[in-house]
Parts: sequence; structure tokens; C-alpha cells
Amino acid sequence: RFIMIYASTSCLKNPQNIIKVLDKYEKNDIENVELGSVHNYFLTKKLKKYNYNFIVHGYFPPPKTPFNFNLASQKKNIRGKSIKLAKNAINVCADIDSPIFTFHAGFTVDPSKLGVKFSRNGIVDRKIAIKTFINSSNEILDYAKSRGIKLGMELNVVQKFNLDKGENKLLLFADYDETRMFLKKFNKNQIGLLLDLGHTSVTSHWLKFDKNKFIKKIKKSVVVVHASNNNGLKDQHKQLTKNCWQTSKLKDFKNIPITLETMNLNIEQIKKNIQIAKDAIK
Repeated sequence: RFIMIYASTSCLKNPQNIIKVLDKYEKNDIENVELGSVHNYFLTKKLKKYNYNFIVHGYFPPPKTPFNFNLASQKKNIRGKSIKLAKNAINVCADIDSPIFTFHAGFTVDPSKLGVKFSRNGIVDRKIAIKTFINSSNEILDYAKSRGIKLGMELNVVQKFNLDKGENKLLLFADYDETRMFLKKFNKNQIGLLLDLGHTSVTSHWLKFDKNKFIKKIKKSVVVVHASNNNGLKDQHKQLTKNCWQTSKLKDFKNIPITLETMNLNIEQIKKNIQIAKDAIK
């Protein structure tokens, strides 16, 4: 059995220039790479010179003019740009032999910035946002099928600053009920789930559900796992440790890609984290 642990291009400190990151990984014999969501615009044909096992995630390839990806947006131009970016990502997958593209769940509002408190202006009815997201996903699925690329949808993380009186009104697909709704629309062969264990640790705290039971229920639909550590309150993308909860869950996912999304690290720390993940699934 081939163990596939990927390092995200977001792992390295100051990762904005993706070519620098890829050159550094190449020098250090990192072979499995997930192209991540934190980079500046670049010409994707430059990826052809590398010999990595690639997978592609999220807000990639980075557009010339940045925007916040939201497939549930009621603003035509944002939804349009988001679908276009996903189709571009699928084209890149086909070009560099990435078997899968994973994208982010949507929001009921268009945030001006991710990872911080969202604006509460212009929140749309949740049912409408979900319907829009499903429609967008269907359009992306049709395109992915035509190019032979698999898809995964990453569940959102709910942090304290995006709760309103303890309720999650802004982020779609963060708890089991909504995730199950998505899985009724799409089977695993159409769009599976990207399970981010760091997200699960945090969301389960703020929405008060059992993280282990949650994973048990969605496990068979998961197509990619993201792993990073945190304090259980914030999505901090810290290093894994041998004994953290996220590491303990990796053995449940031995046969699918596991990506380290531990940020702000140097090469030695990244390699150490790859080893921790490998040991966890032996």
C-alpha cells in the first residue's frame, strides 16, 4: 500500500511566491504536494517543470485580481468568478495529473476577508444560499466529469467571532445535518468531502457536538483529509504533535490523501510533521 502524505504549499513560512516554495520542496525531497490557497498570481504553465505527485486545493490557481471565493454568493460577479476559478483549477489538474480538486464551502454573506469576523451586512436566507451553492457545485461537477477530475468539498470552520448568540448563521456545511444534506445531493463519486481535522476540532467546540461521532458519521464520504493542530478554540494551523487529537484520527484515513496544512514552518519542521503523519497511519 502506498502511503500518501502531502505537504501543502501553505506550510512554508512566507509562502506567497509558489515557485519559491516548490523549488524549496524539490531541493528537500518532498514528493507529494498539495497546491494551496495562499499564493500570489503566477503562470500555471510553470508547474509543468516539476515532477511532484500533485493534488489541488481551494483558492487555486490564484487570480490576477484577488476576490473571496463564494459559490453561494447572490452577487452574480462573485459567484461567476468563483465558478470560473474552480474550472481553471480543474484545467490545471488535468495539465499536471492531479486526480482531484477540492473547494471551499460557501457563506450566507460575502466576506471581505477570511479568517476574521465577517460583516453582518447582506446576509441572505440560508436555504437560498444552500440552493445556490448546490447549483454552483453541479456546474463544477459537470465540468470536472468532462475532464476526468474528482472533486471534494471542504467543510467550513466556525470560530467564535462568527457566531451570533451562539448560532452559526454565516457558514454553510459546518455541522452534520447540513453536511448530510449535501451528501444526499452528491454521492462520493461525484463530490466527496474534504475533512479538515483542525476545523472539526474548533467547530465541534463552538457548535457543541461530539467531534469523534461526527467523524464516524461522515467517514465513508471523505476523499481528502487536512491535518493541523490548534488549541480547540481557534483554527491556528499549528504543527502536529505525536499525541494531539488530529494525529490520533489519521489512522482512520489510511487509504486517502492526507495533507499537512500546518503553517509558518521551516523545511525541517515540515519534514518532521510528514514523519509524524506517516507514523500515525502505519
